[in-house]
Amino acid sequence: MTTDPPTQPWSTPSQPPVGPFPPTFAAPAPAAPRRKLGTGAIIGIVIGALFVGCCGLAGLGALFSDDDPKSTAAISASPTPVPAVPSLVPTTAAAPTTAAAPTTAAAPTTTPPAPPTPTTVVMPNLVGMNAAVAQDKLEKLGLTNVQLGSQDENDTFVILAANWTVTKQSHKKGSRVALDDVVVLTCTKQR
Repeated sequence: MTTDPPTQPWSTPSQPPVGPFPPTFAAPAPAAPRRKLGTGAIIGIVIGALFVGCCGLAGLGALFSDDDPKSTAAISASPTPVPAVPSLVPTTAAAPTTAAAPTTAAAPTTTPPAPPTPTTVVMPNLVGMNAAVAQDKLEKLGLTNVQLGSQDENDTFVILAANWTVTKQSHKKGSRVALDDVVVLTCTKQR
């Protein structure tokens, strides 16, 4: 007796179906018709992309360049070279005249040489003054090395000079002080 193998494993009614079932696929939905872009839309997109690309490259160039924008603006603003020797005669453009008017020649003005910069200043009296105001006054005189110190036991550092009052100064009032000398103002927060 020969038996042919069944074509499907569940073809016999006495056995329940076993194993993987064949997949069932739904029919694809009909695709909506695609809208084509017009020539004007394509040109607009290309021009917009070029504009954004150029702005981006210019921004990156400005960001990573070593040039000072003020110096390049000054160079591009003056197309003619500046003469190396200053002229003593003022240069002014003559206005066109219709009638012969008498002209007066202006005498060339020469600037006097700048006075020599002082190397010393007279020390003012700063005792009782706000430390920030005193420090500003000394810096306006030209002193470059002004230091603030504290005489208080609890507050040992002068952080915000506006909260302190000067009690002593390292150089006496009326004495000559060199511009690069150290000037120490002793301050307190208690007053």
